[in-house]
Amino acid sequence: MIRNRLLSTTILIAAALSACSPSPETSFANGREAFAANDYRGARVALISGLREKPDDHEMRVLLARTQIALGDGEGATSTLAKLPKEMTDRPDVAAVAGEAEVLRGQYDKGIALVDGLETAAADRVRALAYVGLGEVDKAAEAFAAGADRAAPDASLLASYARFSLLQGEAAKADALVGRALKLDPRMVEAHLVRADMRLTRNELPGALASFDRVLELHPANFDGRVGKAEVLISLGRLKDAEPLVATLSEEAPDEQSVIFLTARLAGKQGDWAKVRTILQPYENELRGNPVATALYGRSLIELDQPAVALGVLQPALKRHGGSRALRRLVARAQLASRDPAGALVTIRPLASRPDATPEELKLASLAAKGAGSEGAASFEKRLSTPSPEWIGGELAKADRALRNRQWSDAEALYQSILTRTGGENAMVLNNLAFAKQQLGKDSEALDMALRAVKLEPDNASILDTAGWMLVQSGSKARGLEMLRRAAKLDPDNRTIARHLGQAEAS
Repeated sequence: MIRNRLLSTTILIAAALSACSPSPETSFANGREAFAANDYRGARVALISGLREKPDDHEMRVLLARTQIALGDGEGATSTLAKLPKEMTDRPDVAAVAGEAEVLRGQYDKGIALVDGLETAAADRVRALAYVGLGEVDKAAEAFAAGADRAAPDASLLASYARFSLLQGEAAKADALVGRALKLDPRMVEAHLVRADMRLTRNELPGALASFDRVLELHPANFDGRVGKAEVLISLGRLKDAEPLVATLSEEAPDEQSVIFLTARLAGKQGDWAKVRTILQPYENELRGNPVATALYGRSLIELDQPAVALGVLQPALKRHGGSRALRRLVARAQLASRDPAGALVTIRPLASRPDATPEELKLASLAAKGAGSEGAASFEKRLSTPSPEWIGGELAKADRALRNRQWSDAEALYQSILTRTGGENAMVLNNLAFAKQQLGKDSEALDMALRAVKLEPDNASILDTAGWMLVQSGSKARGLEMLRRAAKLDPDNRTIARHLGQAEAS
């Protein structure tokens, strides 16, 4: 996505205007170097300084326009290019830059006209982006495909085509295009951003975080990279790490919708529901198209004991997004709090009747049924105490995914819920819960869970490895080594067990 992010460059400008100003040639070289390093603010300052001394340097002017486009300043780029002579603006590469500036300004037809007849990948990219802006998806797809098939490939086109494909639900195609783009230009920020988004769609949070970190290595001020990283950190439960990033973004772009929601989401994770309401209340109308943001705002109202106000927000949203499980649960909660158990029962019954109904949904249904005098209350209560195979399977999948994603708090809660409802006798669940607790610093609880798992399955190599390594780390080296050696005999090819055993023996 192209954004208007013209951030303060006061210090750099002051340096550029100082008495010891560099020569135009030096400024141009500095601008090229900064542009190549994705330092677009620095490039802009250097190039403006150079053009002040040498306004007829057309190549420097073109690079300034490209820099302004990278900063989201389509108006500035158009103004910069307007000072070029016709023999320059007729050049195919310059025409493509001018076309992209027009697309950035929302002048899609002008952008298409500027590259009319040009058979280059850069021109194809301009056409494709313009057609996306016009809502002509089929024509955009044709233009992207034409550019991708050019004899002279273009990394920018491939990255844009990858994002387009991802939005069209063609994940495998997007992955291949990103790979091609990064092979041509390993430092391309947009390609790394698309890769991060691809990993998010697959719920691969550690991988997405690594991609966002790479973006910020290449371009520390990148807005989308910082927002994306903050979102992943919040999802991972690393709230302390997210706080300074969110605070900086809020200072820079207080009216940016993605930042507003990000700030509210962080406050919600911290349990500060008054702050969530304060942040989102002025944007109540804008939330209508975003069921997740609406659910967050509605929950803040419920938590602050304003169920009637919450219903005014949540019920219209549920009509628009009837498939949202979270919205349906919140509406039922608000109806119960508003002393409308019959309404709450009607709302929650579709969820509570499902084989994979969650404890929260069954509890809400039970309370609503009791309040409404319905005979179904006993059935919901019975199901609450006897989890279905569908629920167990679904929760195990979610818990395992949370563990892979290093969402330790989520994994702990999910595995604990499974144990509570199933009697606590599943060795692998105990083992995984132990690992999650250890990552959260709950070493004593973690070791207790791991040893319980060993008692249930004393010949499971993975379980012995978890407990043995925890014992070594807790100071019980002899007992831990015994378990690790048994684990290594049971699974001699397991590299993790071998590593733990080697480290334990060497310590």
